This record gives sequence, C-alpha cells and structure tokens, in this order.
Amino acid sequence: MKKKFLALFLALLMCAPAFVSCAETEETAAEDGTPSVSAELAAEAVPEETEITRENTPDTLPDDLDFGGETVTIHARGDDQAYLEIGVEEMTGEPVNDAVYERNTMVAERLNVELVPVRAEGWEAYNNAISSLRASIMAADGAYDIIAGWSARIPALSLEGLMLDVLPLPYLDLEQQWWNQSAVEELEIANKLYFVTGNIAKTMTSAMFVFAFNQKLASDYELENLYDVVKENRWTIDYVYELSSAAYIDTDGDGTATIGDNYGLITSTINDADSFLQGFQVSMISRDENGLPVMDVNTERMTTIVEKVYNLMWNNPGCRSITTGYTEREIFVEGRALLVTAAMENVASTFAEMEDDFGVLPYPMLDETQGKYGTRVQDALSLWCIPIDAKNPEMSAAVLEALCAQSYRTVTPAYFDVALKNRYSRDQETAEMMDLIQNSALINFEQLYNESIGNPWFVLRTLMTAKDSNYASYWAKNSKPITKSLEKAVQKIQANG
Repeated sequence: MKKKFLALFLALLMCAPAFVSCAETEETAAEDGTPSVSAELAAEAVPEETEITRENTPDTLPDDLDFGGETVTIHARGDDQAYLEIGVEEMTGEPVNDAVYERNTMVAERLNVELVPVRAEGWEAYNNAISSLRASIMAADGAYDIIAGWSARIPALSLEGLMLDVLPLPYLDLEQQWWNQSAVEELEIANKLYFVTGNIAKTMTSAMFVFAFNQKLASDYELENLYDVVKENRWTIDYVYELSSAAYIDTDGDGTATIGDNYGLITSTINDADSFLQGFQVSMISRDENGLPVMDVNTERMTTIVEKVYNLMWNNPGCRSITTGYTEREIFVEGRALLVTAAMENVASTFAEMEDDFGVLPYPMLDETQGKYGTRVQDALSLWCIPIDAKNPEMSAAVLEALCAQSYRTVTPAYFDVALKNRYSRDQETAEMMDLIQNSALINFEQLYNESIGNPWFVLRTLMTAKDSNYASYWAKNSKPITKSLEKAVQKIQANG
C-alpha cells in the first residue's frame, strides 16, 4: 500500500508543472480576451440541444426492451384502408405504403419482435370475423396478441368480457399526443379501458369527415379567406348556409335545380349528416356516480340541430343533398361546386383528379358560442385492443405504443401529403387546418357502441334521408328502446367485474 501511495505522489509531482502551465494559459487567455484551449475543448464537449420536431418526438419506452424475437400476431380488418395500416409487405415507392413499412421494420427491430398481420374479412362480412374472434378467445388458443377491429362491430366483444383492460398495463403512455384523448376519456368505463386508437390507425385520419372547398371558385366569387373564417370561430352552419345558397347558379337555365347546375355545397344524408353531431360537439351520454354511461340528451339543442341541418340540406337552393351513394361528388371534382363534404379517404382518391386547387376545412360549429370545432371519425375507424388470451399482454402493450408513436412521427404526415396533393408540407395554412381538424377528432361512447345500444347516433341520417325535421316525434318513438338497450349494455359491462 505504501509503495502504491509513493508512486501516486511522485506522479502528481511530475504533473504539477503541466497543471501550473495550464492555469497560466487560462489566466493569460482571460486577460487578453481570447478563449483558452481548455475553454474551447469544454465548449466542444457540450452537445448542442436537438430541436424537438414531430419527426423526432421521443416516447417513454425503455431503451433496453427486448422480447427475444417473439411473434406478435395482429388481427386486421380486410378492407384495404384498414389492412394496410399494418399489412404492408414491401417498399413500393408509394409514400404512405413505404412509411408504414419503415415503421413496422423500426418497431420490429427496436423491440426484437416479428409482426405478423392476419387479414380478416372486410366490413361487409365482418360479422364472420367477430364470430371467429369470439370462438378463438373463448377457447383461449392465444391466436392473437393484438386486434385492430372494425369500430362498428368490435365493441360488442368488450361487452362479453373478451378484451383486456389496458389501463394497468405497462408501456402504454395514453397521455401522449399520438393517442386520441377523446377515445381514452369516452371509452373508459368504470375505470376500465378496452380500446385505444390514434395515429396508429391510418383510418383515424382517412375516416375523418371534412369540408373541402374549391380555391379557384372562392377566388372567382371574391370570398373572404375561409381559413381566417375558421380561425376566427365564424365558421358556423349559418355561415355555410349563406355561402352555399349564394353560390348556386342555374347553369342550364331550365329554372330547376338539376345535376348540370353549379352548386354551393354537395353533401350526403348518410355519413356526412352524421358528422354534424361531432361538429356540434353533441353528447347523448353522461356518467353516473359509478362512472357508468346513462342516456342524457339535450332535446332542446337537438331540436335546433335537426332544424338547422334540415334547412341546410333541404331548404337551400345551393345545396345538393344525395340520399343514396356518393357519385355526385363528381360535381365538385369538375369545378362546379364551391364546397363538398367527404371523408379524407375520398379527398385522397376522388379529388386527386381535380384540376382546380382545393383546401380543407373542419365541419362548422352550431354557433360562435360553441368555441371549439369537432371532427367526426366515421365508424370505418380501427380500434386497437388486446384479447384476454394474449400470450404476453405487456409485449402487446409495448408494440402498440411503439407503433402509435412512430405513426405520429412519419405515417400521418405522409398520408396528409398524399391526400392534399403534397400541399401539407409546403403550405402553412393547409398544415394548420389539418392539425386543427385532427386535433378536433372526437370519439364518442355512443358513436362507437351505437349498434349495441339502438343506434342513437344515426338520428340525423335517419331524419335527413326521410326529409323529416320533426325531432320531437323521432325521440318520442325511439328514446325508450334506446335507453333500454343502453341499460342492457351497461349490465354486461358490470358483469365483466
């Protein structure tokens, strides 16, 4: 020990001149105002702060997660928009496809897993998929680690106790911006949450309903900047009524509204009409003291809503309302309509043929006092969940978090760019509108459990298709069966324990 101490002492003595020299150098440098060598080295050693952007937003998953090459089997609906959220096998050069492929590859490598999507039936035959899932989970065969189910049907399985409550699971950080917060809040039942969605689901974006407007016609008509109207909270259903009414032109001069005329608004009485409920931030449900949903409809406000939507669709010469199909959106594509309602999926496909530039806007508010916009996500949406027989629920949760975070960083921006003809990345106003629309996306309990509780969310499509504005009569006829259906659903939820 003494020898070691002596050697160390001698070494320090030998280094002392160097220490003195360094100190003198630093002192001299300070006197003449130039930086010392040691100061320069210290400055180089401090890393520059990285600017946090959407593309590099960090998540909270541990860096050392490793699931040993396990297979993660994912049930996915067969419709292309839904299946291609996860089932992309190779790079093709198409931006959204490649973004999904790269996301899947990054997540698989990061967590050391193999992602295996299984394509189920499409929406028209999805009841078969529900029956197969039910049988598989009840048999506890562990066939699926994750289910990306069709939102119009999959909630029924949670009423049967076949889905795991994801709230106790590690790795899922549901406060992050890539998870839709209204879904987290609305779908939590008695402190249990069976479904999540957000940027992980491309259908969360493709199924958003918006207003699109023809920018050339807006200029020709010398309209004020519609983006400013939105930002100033003046974009209301009354504003849309006046705008669309004034834009009507009897092009063929026959004195009647025909398919050959120019219109202010092209819309449909089906999904497009449903979307006004989210646009007006309607809620038909409240919660009791146990956190369970109960029917709670503001009939006075609903009466006003029905009347205003009816007037827009049926008492407005500038509005062409379609009760079957969506083919007359071609009027907008041909440059003969100022406004059109559509899902983003249609914006990305149908409107790609347009010669005129177009922009996108949220659904209007009921009035300016509403203060916030709302965006409907059609029930084409995928809800992501974990079956009770999943072999490793913690692994499933980690994969969900990693997929959703990376989708937020790269997949959603790629989809916006394609849908909006590459304007999202270079047009600040378009980017602001798309961010507003996406951030306004509302997921309601009664919308997603609609088919399990008597279809209350189809009130507008039912009345508008029938050209009926009598909400009082509709509700008097339907309130009791809807309330009873909800009560039965709640009893099933409680039975899950």
